[in-house]
Amino acid sequence: MTDEERNQEALFRHAILGDLLSRDVRRGKLCLALKQLAQQTYQDHHGRTRRVAYKTLEEWYYKYRNGGFAALRPRPRKDRHTSRVLTAELQQLIVDMKREDPGRSARLIIRELELAGRMRAGQVSRSIVERLLRRQGLSVPRMEWDHSARYRWEVATCGELWQADALHGPALMNEATGRKQRVIVFGLLDDRSRLIPYLEGGFGETEPRFLAVLYQALARRGLVRKLLLDNHASFSGYDLRLLCARLGIHLVHSRPGDAPSKGKIERFWRTLRAQLIERMDLERVTTLDEFNLRLWTWVEEYHHQPHSSLSGRTPLEVWESEAEQIRWIEEPSQLERHFYGEVERLVRNDSTVQWRGVFYEVPPYLRRQRVRLRYALLDSTHVSVLDGETEIPLRPVQPVANADRPRVSTTADASPTRKTGLNAAELILARAAGRDPQGGGDE
Repeated sequence: MTDEERNQEALFRHAILGDLLSRDVRRGKLCLALKQLAQQTYQDHHGRTRRVAYKTLEEWYYKYRNGGFAALRPRPRKDRHTSRVLTAELQQLIVDMKREDPGRSARLIIRELELAGRMRAGQVSRSIVERLLRRQGLSVPRMEWDHSARYRWEVATCGELWQADALHGPALMNEATGRKQRVIVFGLLDDRSRLIPYLEGGFGETEPRFLAVLYQALARRGLVRKLLLDNHASFSGYDLRLLCARLGIHLVHSRPGDAPSKGKIERFWRTLRAQLIERMDLERVTTLDEFNLRLWTWVEEYHHQPHSSLSGRTPLEVWESEAEQIRWIEEPSQLERHFYGEVERLVRNDSTVQWRGVFYEVPPYLRRQRVRLRYALLDSTHVSVLDGETEIPLRPVQPVANADRPRVSTTADASPTRKTGLNAAELILARAAGRDPQGGGDE
């Protein structure tokens, strides 16, 4: 029996005795009053119907007179925390087995002891072993000493940290492939205000898709200082790391498999799934545009809902109250100029270079050279080559059109080739004949 249960029992006893405890009753009247109480039926805090004997009521009465309310509490058993089934040696062995292998369950410990002949089959129940381990601090919740401590935390200001993640939604028709495909929702959540800078559903859990969502979030809600991400390939690619370094955004990746470290966005996903995604009528929502329209409408309503974790304020109220702390972007075009990547490639002899499975045509004078390609992160079709300070746009190769293109390049201001008059064959012959190579007479 726990301390709370003993207090409940004491309150039950106190309620039965009632006003007898608050007034001085002569013995004759006390005996009559207790007999009347013994004939009644009572309901305890567990909802059970109970009757109490006269002698028990009399014992409770004098206990209260001598010791007050505390005396009405049932006394703990004298053999509390000691086992009448397990010997001291067996208890120590069970504790040692658990410490040796924390993954051993109570059921497995009992099975191994039975196989080893240390106890009979059915001699000990699982609950006895579990209680022993709990008293020794070896139960599952208390055995996480090899895990880092976890605390409830949040950043000090809005725009300081965004948590990013992806949620798997319903399967919708992908018009590009002509078949149904799982919708992946990329989203970001401001740690301080719980506001959603941006989220969007699409097909494919890739880095380019997340970069497009990140661009929309930055354009709408300013430059964040830190991003908290997991270790999926879409959150750990070269382009994302280079972009964030260029914008002054610090990337923080959680430990693999540690979803609770991003608890706020995980909680948001649970709400989104319960309130919207699982209740979508997929007979009416058949396209990605229809899905995103409902998604964005729901988010706008979410921003105006009070949060208990925000002391009853809404995400939008918290965000607007700290707007002066945010690094706003004055010109969106400046932001877009940062969304590019560069990579080095070798130009082939046919004046082409390959990038992400597509062949692009490069000026012929750059063939067989290593060049730097610059590509837009928001539009995969925009690729150019850097020639010094000059950026030359590239286009995909058109093999059929190239079949009729001239192979000799002509220059409009080309001047006639100057003759030098030097020829190896003639010079060797002149030397053999003893003539002067400069056109003079015989030696």
